[in-house]
Amino acid sequence: MDLLLTCKPNYEPLLARELLLHDCLLKTHGSCWILGRLNLKSKRTQQIPQLCFAQTILINPIKINAYSVNKLTGKLTELFLASMKGKYIKHPLPALFLHADVQSLSHRVKSVESNWHNKISKIMSRLEKLLINSVPLSLEPVEGFFVYFSDFNQVFVAYSAIIGSCQRMHMDKNAPSRSYLKVEEAYNFLNCQPQANEQVVDLGAAPGGWTYSALKRKAKVIAVDNARLDKTIATHPNVTQLKQDALKFNPEKKLNVDWLFCDITEKPEIILPVIRRWLKHGWCRKFIVNLKIGRCDPLEIIRKINDPDTGLIGYCSLLKVRQLYHDRQEITLVGKHLW
Repeated sequence: MDLLLTCKPNYEPLLARELLLHDCLLKTHGSCWILGRLNLKSKRTQQIPQLCFAQTILINPIKINAYSVNKLTGKLTELFLASMKGKYIKHPLPALFLHADVQSLSHRVKSVESNWHNKISKIMSRLEKLLINSVPLSLEPVEGFFVYFSDFNQVFVAYSAIIGSCQRMHMDKNAPSRSYLKVEEAYNFLNCQPQANEQVVDLGAAPGGWTYSALKRKAKVIAVDNARLDKTIATHPNVTQLKQDALKFNPEKKLNVDWLFCDITEKPEIILPVIRRWLKHGWCRKFIVNLKIGRCDPLEIIRKINDPDTGLIGYCSLLKVRQLYHDRQEITLVGKHLW
């Protein structure tokens, strides 16, 4: 099985190393993408693996080359019509045009996409009205028409893809920090979010971006940080600030914690034992954790997270690790406790 995997700029080497861990042969690569072949006969790989640094995965892509908008449009139209032959589509069908993170490609992609839709509408107007340019985040393959521009004249096309959880969020002007965007995106990755009156503990809360996000949903927050919270957050009736070391904080036995938040600027080697302690004692039901990977080997951190004896996975009914859109030199963990 061939896979076209996309990633953030400059993360191609990490993604390549991650693929090698799953018996994937690297065929070729470019800026923000890698083409590989997955050995499904391997004892270690029976299905497409969950990958931290992959954004979108196109399954068995077809490569086409053309040197004009019209020729690219024509080839894409031929491939789409061939894929629809004998099918009757009744529900919305994803048609995504994606491209490498190169600014000069944006106009090219928009031109081809617009021309392609015009052609399809003339040939199959009913079907063209069912085409959508968004897909719910999923760890499973989604059927549709997926186009990835690896450069100006080279395009990969697939009829099945896994859309990773890299989604740009809109900034709330009242949020006290950019970190707000990270937790908002993490909700989509976990596929749930805090509810009214649920209890949140936010470790390293200041200035309060994640706390603010929970308050918007009418949750109750214990913000643990020696530093100051934003004034409007500190005075919110649903916030209790505890000025103490977040890494050493243990909740009271009677405290029923629905969510653990943690976005602390410390090495993963310091944060992971804290999260493991929380999970071992069953102090929280769900968690969102941001790890800073700028000074460590991220793949070693992921290995530690997934170690069945000393990591986090043994305490979780669900555990996902991914570099999200709003992560910089970071990765995000989301999960649910076994209880």
